[in-house]
Amino acid sequence: MKTLVVVPAYNEEACLPTTLEELQALPADFEVLIVNDGSSDATGAIAEKFCAQRPGWQVVHLPVNCGIGVAVQTGYLYAAQCGRYTYVVQLDADGQHDPTTIPTLVQACQQHQWDLCIGSRFLGHQRGASGTTRWRRLGIRMLQALIHGLSGVRLTDPTSGLRCAAPAAWKRFAREYPDDYPEPESAFWAVRSGLRVGEVPVTMRPRRAGASSIRRGQSLYYMAKVSLAILLDRLRAQGR
Repeated sequence: MKTLVVVPAYNEEACLPTTLEELQALPADFEVLIVNDGSSDATGAIAEKFCAQRPGWQVVHLPVNCGIGVAVQTGYLYAAQCGRYTYVVQLDADGQHDPTTIPTLVQACQQHQWDLCIGSRFLGHQRGASGTTRWRRLGIRMLQALIHGLSGVRLTDPTSGLRCAAPAAWKRFAREYPDDYPEPESAFWAVRSGLRVGEVPVTMRPRRAGASSIRRGQSLYYMAKVSLAILLDRLRAQGR
């Protein structure tokens, strides 16, 4: 059984080559799926070039930009259809996530029998992340408190997109996954459903190029939308 690394990418032609070069250092039992989310630049061509030279690497081209949730869920659906993966890891294409931490996430799932392992920038001796704005840190703290208040589980970095999912989590994500800003909502679903969720310390790096999809003016909208989605999910669960 292998591990699949899903790399969602939208207009990341400046960052993607270095990210893919770093991923080549992973052991042979790690395979890579690049999900080109309707990019208008050379992201798709770069992905095709890398995959053509590496057995087990694949690229999926979405016809239009569908958003991070759809792109990541495409990876989970791919894993379900292939039937040869134990773990599915999500890694951003922009260089903020260090691919050398991927085996650590997988090992933590194996050692602790976690269903979802999140790479947290707020654990360990190097807390924080370059480029994380004050407003985003405030939003993360509010989501921490909301998830803890509703579930009793304390997650230090629910917005992290660096994560490893075991079958109990990723098979469920393949069936249903949030479309927009999916990380906090999917993390809450996992803890609310009784799955075993843990975190390991990681260092987040600055983006190599481009800008985050969550800019200063969108932070309040992001926080409100995700908080509402989590609250609605909790109410639906209580009504069942």
